[in-house]
Amino acid sequence: MGPFMSYTTTVEIGVMVMVHGDDKGLVLPPKVASIQVIVVHVPYKDADMQVIFDVCSPFVETLSNAGVRAEKDIEEDSPSWKYSQWEMKGVPLRIEIGPKDMANN
Repeated sequence: MGPFMSYTTTVEIGVMVMVHGDDKGLVLPPKVASIQVIVVHVPYKDADMQVIFDVCSPFVETLSNAGVRAEKDIEEDSPSWKYSQWEMKGVPLRIEIGPKDMANN
């Protein structure tokens, strides 16, 4: 019984990669993704980044308390680099927080 279970799992993973993969990378369904949501801060030249970092943390805590596997991106790369990086890692959902979001809140 064991080898058949292993074979089925391997086939299912292969099918999932073929169905959900494209030229940009692998976008996994939220239930199987190791990180379901990434919270990305959007840097801007005149913005106070520490305030934006402080706003990102409660989002991650709230999502984690609700059972969602969420993380915060703390890198100082450009937004397009961050988006591509997380898309290629297979993270299905992204929350972007920037200076305009801070002004609207």
